[in-house]
Amino acid sequence: MKYIDVKEASARWGISDRRIRILCSEGRIDGAIKLGWSWTIPADTPKPRDGRVLRRYKTLDIRPGTVDVDALNHLMERTVINDELLESSGFRNILRESLETLLASDGVVIDDKDARAILSGRVVPYVPLESHLVLINARAVIFSLAKNKEKWCEKDAREVYTRLMQGIDDIYSGSYRKGVAVYPSRPGDNASVGVQMETMFMQYENSWRNFQGITSAVLLYASVLRIQPYSEYPSLYAYLLLSGELLRLGILPPLLDRGSQDEAKAAFSLAVRRGNYEDFTHFIERKIHDSYKVIQNV
Repeated sequence: MKYIDVKEASARWGISDRRIRILCSEGRIDGAIKLGWSWTIPADTPKPRDGRVLRRYKTLDIRPGTVDVDALNHLMERTVINDELLESSGFRNILRESLETLLASDGVVIDDKDARAILSGRVVPYVPLESHLVLINARAVIFSLAKNKEKWCEKDAREVYTRLMQGIDDIYSGSYRKGVAVYPSRPGDNASVGVQMETMFMQYENSWRNFQGITSAVLLYASVLRIQPYSEYPSLYAYLLLSGELLRLGILPPLLDRGSQDEAKAAFSLAVRRGNYEDFTHFIERKIHDSYKVIQNV
C-alpha cells in the first residue's frame, strides 16, 4: 500500500496541514498512522467529510434533562475514584452485575455464579469461550478507562471496541457495520453508520461540551445505542463509552441491574422518538447513585 505525508494530503484535499494533523489525532482519517512526530496516510484514503455537511445529520431539538449537581458533588467528595476503590469488592460487584445485565440485553446470558467464577480467573466448561473473553475484556477496558482523563475522540472509541473483541474478532472489529442507524434521528435519515458516528463526535466536541457531565455522558450513551455502530454487543459497547466518560469526570459508572431494564428501554425510547432525554438522564443519575450506595455500604 502506498502512503502519503501530511503535506501531500494537504495539497490533494485543500486542507491545512494543522487541520489534517488534528483530524488524524481524532481518528477521522481512515488508516492514518503516527510515526514519531509525523503522520502517514494511505494514498487511497478519501478526503475527510466537511463539518458543514455533517451538521445536516446532527440530532435536533434535544431536551437533555437536569441533574442534581449538589447531590452528585457530595457523593464525589465522599468517594474518590483511585486505585484502592478500583480494587474494592464494591466496585467489582458494580461492574459484574452491570456487565451481566448488558450481556443479557445483547443475547448472552451468564449466570451470576458463573460470571463470578470467570472474573476470578476460572474456566467454566459449559460457558462458551467467547462469553469468557467478552466478559473479561469488558472489565479490563473499564479498569483502563478509569485512568484516562482525556475526552473521547472517534479513534479512541473505535479502539475500545477492538479491545472488547480481542481474541474474538481480531480482523474486522475495527470496522463499523454497513448500513444506517438502528434508530434514525429523523424519518428518512439514510446516512451511513460512519457519517452518524462522525456527526455524533462533532456534537460531543462542540455543542455538548456546555452540558453538565452526566448530561453529556447520557447524550453520548444514548447516541451510541441509537446508532449501534457494531453488530455484536451494542449495549455493552455503549456502556463502556458511558463509563469512560463518567470515570474521566470522577463519577462512578451506573449500576445496571436486570430489574430496571424495562424502565431503561422506555426512557430510551422516549429519547430517540421525541428528543426528550429527561427520563433517560434521570434514570442514569439514579443508577449512578445506586453505585455510590454500594461503595459506601461495603
